[in-house]
Amino acid sequence: MSRLQLQMSNDERTYDLTISAGENGDLLVELTGVDGHGELIGELKGSLPAADLKLITRMLTTGAVTLKKAAAPAGPTLEERRAQHRNSHQPWTEQDDQRLRELAVAPGANIRDLMEAFGRSRSAIKARLPRVGVHEELPTRRP
Repeated sequence: MSRLQLQMSNDERTYDLTISAGENGDLLVELTGVDGHGELIGELKGSLPAADLKLITRMLTTGAVTLKKAAAPAGPTLEERRAQHRNSHQPWTEQDDQRLRELAVAPGANIRDLMEAFGRSRSAIKARLPRVGVHEELPTRRP
């Protein structure tokens, strides 16, 4: 019977993985984790079809990434964004586009003044400028 043993440590945690081939071709998997004091923090035991190892690895990775994203703090709400930039996520009108183009090409134009004039975030202004035909980089503030 083939047997593989791996050990990995990170941040005062150590995990031991033992994989062996069962008589029917399944993989017998045992995973244990201990903290820096040797206390058991996790344990997983079972058998898996060897042919499905790639699928199971992908599933575990996808699950871990999904859980990590779910645990991440949510971004600001629309109300919070609008408290900072009054027109956040509002559609741009043709009049807005025309005015933005005019103000952006005027001498002394800068991102900060455009943000204030339109009640939009820096990224919203920077994203809109090429759409209205302004392709030159504007300074962030007045010189």
